Amino acid sequence: MQFVRFLAHGEVAYGVVEDGIVNQITTSPFEEHEVTDHAHPLEDVQVLAPCDPIKGFAIALNYWSHLGGRPAPERVEPFHKTPNAFIGPEDTILLPKDAGRVEAEAELVVVIGRRCKNVTPDQALDYVLGYTCGVDVSERAWQKGDKSWWRAKSADTFAPLGPVIQTDLDLAGFQIFARVNGEQVQHCISEDMIFSVPDQVSVLSQYVTLEPGDVIYTGTGGVPGQITPGDTLEVEIPGIGVLRNSVGLDE
Repeated sequence: MQFVRFLAHGEVAYGVVEDGIVNQITTSPFEEHEVTDHAHPLEDVQVLAPCDPIKGFAIALNYWSHLGGRPAPERVEPFHKTPNAFIGPEDTILLPKDAGRVEAEAELVVVIGRRCKNVTPDQALDYVLGYTCGVDVSERAWQKGDKSWWRAKSADTFAPLGPVIQTDLDLAGFQIFARVNGEQVQHCISEDMIFSVPDQVSVLSQYVTLEPGDVIYTGTGGVPGQITPGDTLEVEIPGIGVLRNSVGLDE
């Protein structure tokens, strides 16, 4: 099943997508809900970020191909993506004027479905609603030179998310593709992941209570592509869809 969060006729709502039609639901996918007969063609609505996270995390160095000669982490290594960074499909990634090299890390994103605390890896997926596409936008000079990653990873618009929440995804066989201006710059495969999705959810839940709608960016593989103002970035995960964002300059 695919859930979408959308704007139509001035109202923000959630719906279920099937065959290009959005059937609105009564509340949200994080609550008890029913599917209504209030339907829209998908092309007639504005697709928004599929959830509105209270908090987000991203996992550092979680693909073997992304290590670049660095030692593999001994445990899950999360960092924050703050709420100001989240944007949706077709929104613009705005690069600060003093940014240097900025790269776009294409990632599978986990969407938490219900309150989650102190769960084991075997229990973890029971607390996951589904999965979506995401980008961990990263300014490399700040990431290397600052004492923390607060601006390198969480400047405004640095966490695109979408387009839908797919509730059924093969975690042992997914692929992630990234394209800049139509040219493929990244191809990640699930087999390259160091720490699994259940491991990530479990570790985070030992220290932070995860709430419905919170998200986890699960890491990226290989060498991400550089983005500059004027570019168009696409992240595609088969079974989920394509997250497309333009790149501009923050004023």
